[in-house]
Amino acid sequence: MTAGVLLLLQVSLYSGNLAAFADDLPGLHNVNEAAPGVLVGSEPEGEEAFAALQKKGITTIVSVDGAVPDVQLAAKYGLRYIHIPLGYDGIDQQSRLALARVAKEITAPTYVHCHHGRHRGPAAAAVICLASGQLDIPRATELLKRCGTSPDYKGLYRDVAAFKKPAPNAVLPELMSQAQVDSLAAAMAKLDRHFEHVKLSAAAGWKTPPQHPDLVPQAELLLVQEGLSESLRLLTKDQPPEFHLLMQESERHAKELLQSVKSGRTDDASRLLMQLTGSCTKCHQQFRN
Repeated sequence: MTAGVLLLLQVSLYSGNLAAFADDLPGLHNVNEAAPGVLVGSEPEGEEAFAALQKKGITTIVSVDGAVPDVQLAAKYGLRYIHIPLGYDGIDQQSRLALARVAKEITAPTYVHCHHGRHRGPAAAAVICLASGQLDIPRATELLKRCGTSPDYKGLYRDVAAFKKPAPNAVLPELMSQAQVDSLAAAMAKLDRHFEHVKLSAAAGWKTPPQHPDLVPQAELLLVQEGLSESLRLLTKDQPPEFHLLMQESERHAKELLQSVKSGRTDDASRLLMQLTGSCTKCHQQFRN
C-alpha cells in the first residue's frame, strides 16, 4: 500500500463534522469531510493551524477566500497553497474549471477553506468532489447543508447543482498560489448592482419584482451585507478612519435591514433602507464622487 493511499485512508476516518477531535485541529473551525481525502473548513489561524494540517496528512490547501494566502508560512510545514478566490454570488466558469483542475491533478489529501468555512469553501469542495467523481449532485448539495451554507446564497447552490465535468480536451486554468483579487472599486461596483436589486425588491413590497423573477430580497440583501463586510476586512487598509466609520455604519444598517426583511417587518425595513441609502450616499460623496 502506497503512502498516498495510507494518507487518504487516514483522512477518510474523519467522516462528518470533526468536533469530536477538534482539540487536534487548533486554529481551525467548522471542519467537515467533503469526501475521503478532502476536508473543508475555516481559514487557518496561526502556525498551530498549519502544523495541525500537516499532522493530519494534508499536503495541499485550496483557498477560495479573497484574502491573500500566507504561502510562506504554509510552505514551512510542507503545504502547497492554491488560491481560487470566489464571491458569495456563485462560482464563475473560470473558477469551476480551476477547481476541476484541482480534482484532476491533486491526489493527495487536501484542505479547502474560505474565511469561516461555511459558505464558499463547502461550495468549492463540492465542485472538486463532483469533478473527481467522489460526489454526485444530491450528495454535493447535502454537503452544503451539512456545513451550514445558508440557502440565501442561491448562487452557490445553483452552481453546485448545475456543475458538469469539463470535456477531456478542455483548457483548464493554471493553478496559482496567490491569485489576483478584486480592487475596492471593483468590489463597490459589484455591491452597487446588488443594492439596485434591493431597491427593486423594496419597491415591490419586499417581494420578488414581477419584472425580475430571479431576484430574492433576502438573497440580495445578504450579498450587500457580505460585500460590505468583505470590503472592510480585505480592501480598506489604506483608507482613512472616516471611510472605515462610514463603511461600518453601512454594514450595521445592512445587517439590521436583512433581519427586518427575514422577520417580515416591512415598515422597519423601509426605514432601515433609507438609513442604509443615506450612509452609502454620504460615503460616496466624500470618497468617490
